[in-house]
Amino acid sequence: MSNLPFTLPTCDQPATTRVELFSTDPAGAGDSLDACVYACEQHDGDAVTAAWGVDMNAYRVVMAPDVVRKCGESYIFPTGNLGGER
Repeated sequence: MSNLPFTLPTCDQPATTRVELFSTDPAGAGDSLDACVYACEQHDGDAVTAAWGVDMNAYRVVMAPDVVRKCGESYIFPTGNLGGER
């Protein structure tokens, strides 16, 4: 189960891109790093477009060579707006 407000492509191919997702804090305290999603080369644009569709900012980051993730995986930061610890 995911707390993301959109659905990611999930082809399970090796991810080549990490997409960092930020939302604007409704209280005006600034942007919140909410999640990272992982996508293959074919689906990284779809992940960014899905984030934009729910008014999140999405920034592509090249993955470190020692990180292994599959397209469609995500990580919700507990201290972000989506994580519930804020």
